[in-house]
Amino acid sequence: MTKRRVKRSAATWRELFRRQEHSGLATAEFCRREGINAGLFRRWRTALVEPRRRESGASRSRRKPDVVGPSTAPFIDLGGLGSAVGSRFDIRLELGGGIVLSIARG
Repeated sequence: MTKRRVKRSAATWRELFRRQEHSGLATAEFCRREGINAGLFRRWRTALVEPRRRESGASRSRRKPDVVGPSTAPFIDLGGLGSAVGSRFDIRLELGGGIVLSIARG
């Protein structure tokens, strides 16, 4: 007997992950009930969900975060900038990993 291969979109996989999470079932049991290969389910979850969790800091990993040391940058209070009429400011924060946050006004 040959099993028919089912192609699922990323959105369909994400919906399946959401359903499994809300079902309260273990991955293996959920996949058995849905007729999905559990190994394939895990592979897609790693590819689609885990990178998003790492980016948002919601990873289930018990690994310690990659912290080099205490921050040496001073606190910048921007509260007073809104009171000056016509004031201009530019702030650039380099967050690491090639991510830069720029805030400009005026």
